[in-house]
Amino acid sequence: MNPIVKIATALHFVANHPLNRNRKFQAVAEYGFIQTAALLVPGDICLEFPNRTRLLVSPRMKGAAHFITPRLCEFDEMSFVMHFLRRGEMFADVGANVGAFTVLAAGVAGAKTVSFEPSPETFAMLARNVRLNGLTDLVRLINAVVGRSTGTVQFSAGLGTENHVAAVSEKTNSVTVPMTTLDAEFAANPAVLIKVDVEGFETEVFGGAEKTLQNQALQAIIVERNGNGNRYGYDEEKLHTQIRSHGFNACNYEPFARQILPLGNDAGGNIIYIRDLKAANERLRATPAFELGGLKV
Repeated sequence: MNPIVKIATALHFVANHPLNRNRKFQAVAEYGFIQTAALLVPGDICLEFPNRTRLLVSPRMKGAAHFITPRLCEFDEMSFVMHFLRRGEMFADVGANVGAFTVLAAGVAGAKTVSFEPSPETFAMLARNVRLNGLTDLVRLINAVVGRSTGTVQFSAGLGTENHVAAVSEKTNSVTVPMTTLDAEFAANPAVLIKVDVEGFETEVFGGAEKTLQNQALQAIIVERNGNGNRYGYDEEKLHTQIRSHGFNACNYEPFARQILPLGNDAGGNIIYIRDLKAANERLRATPAFELGGLKV
């Protein structure tokens, strides 16, 4: 992407983020200051997260800027996790990165969490964030790719939040990492909610999750769809069809209204899949608000 377009896109995103809806100009100014200052900070940055949780982020990690501000970068999906989960329920964070969703699920909602992160460097930061928030009893960390089968796979190195399973034709620095499946990890204790953000490898994740998808205990799934599946030759529309064939409805979430909004069949971008819309809406409306920076949602 052209640098000017990239900057303009980032500023537009920050200005229109729900957390900044009453402070657009101030938010843009803060973004510029924080992004500049972050590059000069010699160590990591500890950010305020909802309900007195915290997130430790390295400003030198590629793609980490969106965690620094506006923090809840995927606001609708992050709010859904905090509103939907209940204490003691099981959450799967596939592609956990530094642990933003893990901290929200375990630290705010009190859910038991299994977090998968293949990159050794990023996994170390994930583990630090779990310890920082005192969540070691709630979170099980797995340093592995989630895919169609168990084994090993080549995983890119040095790309920060954009690390991914190396495609066969791709020339990139890579390391060998273990691979497991959702069916293997959740056979005994199924997840209520699964979030999958694996830079285009989502088709392989669900290729190893047929029993998981069939299990009625699984009530919701969050899946990133941004076209990265093309690097592996995958059609993301086929994955969309596969998930819906198991009784899930494609939706968006409006956090302030606490309302699930059904999507059409041609939905794109991040999608929340819900098995029972009525039950989900009742559950979401009954959850206490989370707090961040004086805002209650």
